[in-house]
Amino acid sequence: MKRMTLVFGSLVCLAFSVIALAQRQNDRPAGPNPGKLKKPQMSDTIKANVYADNWFMLYVNGELVAVDSIKFIPHNVISVDILPAYPMTIAVMAKDNADPKTGMEYANTNIGDGGFILKFGDGTVTNASWKAKQFSRGPIDRDTKNPRVENTPIPDNWFAVDFDDSKWENAKEYTEEQVGPKQPYFETDFKGAKFIWSDDIELDNTVIFRHMIKSPPDGKERIDYTNLNNVVPDAPPKKPKR
Repeated sequence: MKRMTLVFGSLVCLAFSVIALAQRQNDRPAGPNPGKLKKPQMSDTIKANVYADNWFMLYVNGELVAVDSIKFIPHNVISVDILPAYPMTIAVMAKDNADPKTGMEYANTNIGDGGFILKFGDGTVTNASWKAKQFSRGPIDRDTKNPRVENTPIPDNWFAVDFDDSKWENAKEYTEEQVGPKQPYFETDFKGAKFIWSDDIELDNTVIFRHMIKSPPDGKERIDYTNLNNVVPDAPPKKPKR
């Protein structure tokens, strides 16, 4: 009886060991080789193409990944490589090049307009499913004689993954003709993406967009490297220097 008890105990310990091993494997990043973790390669990244009239800053999963390097002319396209992780939260602050006191452009002689478009290499695109909220508006009532601007305080954590945008309205789609993009836009892949802004493309000068993607739109399985700094990657040891 004592021997049977010892055998039973050994089997129980073995079972728990197997469960623990399986759990450790499940904690590894998902992907083609879920049992191993490798260092990311450039082939693991996706291209992000972004065009704004006139300026933007882009966050992915709470981290700043791109800032438009030119505030106004020539409406440049920014393309960067990003390492995706899903679910993916995208947050963008976009600004028209308007005077902060008047809401007008070109030495306060013109009411400008905005526009924003984005496409990721995983198939993520801008459209009316994105959330949008304006934080600076003007000139109020289109009054160019006595122009005024209304500003709403921008939340400190507007780019955070857990920021609550549930009460925000959906973005509004605009055509190329309405936005009037310049040549760099036509040289870049934005197929399937739509220009978006808030309800008023002319008076709303600072707009924040947010969007969450549960899984890659292209259906491609990708490794999640989010926790890479906290694990030892599976890689051959470096050769010692001579």
